[in-house]
Amino acid sequence: MRFSKRVPELGKILQRQRPSASPNSRETSIADDKGGNLLNSKMMDTAVTAALAGFNAVVVCAAVFLPLAWYTIIPLLMAALLWNVFWAISICKQININQTDINKNRVLFKRFQNTTKYFESMLQDTSDMIMSLDKEYLIFKFNRGAQKLLGYSQEEILGKPFEALFLNAADRDKIYWADDGDIPAGAEISMKTMSGNIIIVNMSMSKMRDGGFVVTAQDITEKKKLEEQLKEASERLNRLAITDDLTELYNSRHFYVAIKSELSRIKRHPERKFSLLYMDVDKFKEYNDSEGHLMGDSVLKMLGDVINQCLRKDIDAGFRYGGDEFVITLPDTDKNQAKIVARRILEQFCALKLGKTSLSIGIAEAYTEDDEKTIVKRADEAMYASKKKGGKCVSIAGEDC
Repeated sequence: MRFSKRVPELGKILQRQRPSASPNSRETSIADDKGGNLLNSKMMDTAVTAALAGFNAVVVCAAVFLPLAWYTIIPLLMAALLWNVFWAISICKQININQTDINKNRVLFKRFQNTTKYFESMLQDTSDMIMSLDKEYLIFKFNRGAQKLLGYSQEEILGKPFEALFLNAADRDKIYWADDGDIPAGAEISMKTMSGNIIIVNMSMSKMRDGGFVVTAQDITEKKKLEEQLKEASERLNRLAITDDLTELYNSRHFYVAIKSELSRIKRHPERKFSLLYMDVDKFKEYNDSEGHLMGDSVLKMLGDVINQCLRKDIDAGFRYGGDEFVITLPDTDKNQAKIVARRILEQFCALKLGKTSLSIGIAEAYTEDDEKTIVKRADEAMYASKKKGGKCVSIAGEDC
């Protein structure tokens, strides 16, 4: 069975090219037409022979056996002559009609052959994978595009289960024909080549009227790699846009986005808590002037590391607010719990013994009526209260200042 006849779109096109096609062989259409013409021709030959023989026999018998005068025989012979001329003309017309039909059938057959060869060549020469499966999903034919992508020859793949080419067995459900008759949409499937390489294809399956299937697939491996690279590059750019280069904490731009989100959540759920830590490095200017900017940057970077170590991952967030000032958002944390976190940061930073540097930390617990400006202002005022106490301490807004 030719592969092109398994593809419904080609079948529809070729059906229009066939005079009277049978699916068993490409010669059937011409054979049917010839058979009909031969049958008609035989019937016509029999009728002509019987008519001519019968009439001529009657004339001969009448002329020989009947005692007829010459003036009676001549009209009979003239009638026989006209009768034979009439049938000769009829036979010639029928021969011309038959010859015209034969010529038409030859043209149609030639056109059908050319169309079949064209579509067969198109299927074989395309770079996409086209594969035929039987009712049991066993491979019985595939084109040169499939051979090139997968590395198998026809002999090596013939009769093998289609799912044996899948990298993941779970992908079978993505592409195999559904019991309810819905045509499965294109799915991204990972396939194993003969050499062991992995390729990603966009695959679709069409069900044929005889119960078999046609699979078409396009190699999108490079496209997926490019998409992944673009996605990673986009994520890196997004991280750079919200990250402080020195400390690798979030920057002040992202802080205002995060604080608005947290305060909005507090307004929706007043029973939940939120606290903000505002800290400043004590005596940082003196240390930076005496030890140099590189050492000053090192202090800020080490403080960023301490902050990251003391926070809950993916819950709390640290930000470099500006210069030697830092802020920390603590969701679901009241002021007393926030004070514990602040003291832990203070102790770990002071344990580094970076000259005379220490931290002044202020804490503000959010109210439902707070916006980003009011809560930052209260935390800043608490931080300055710690400064007034000589630094190296933690103050809570509304209590210690």
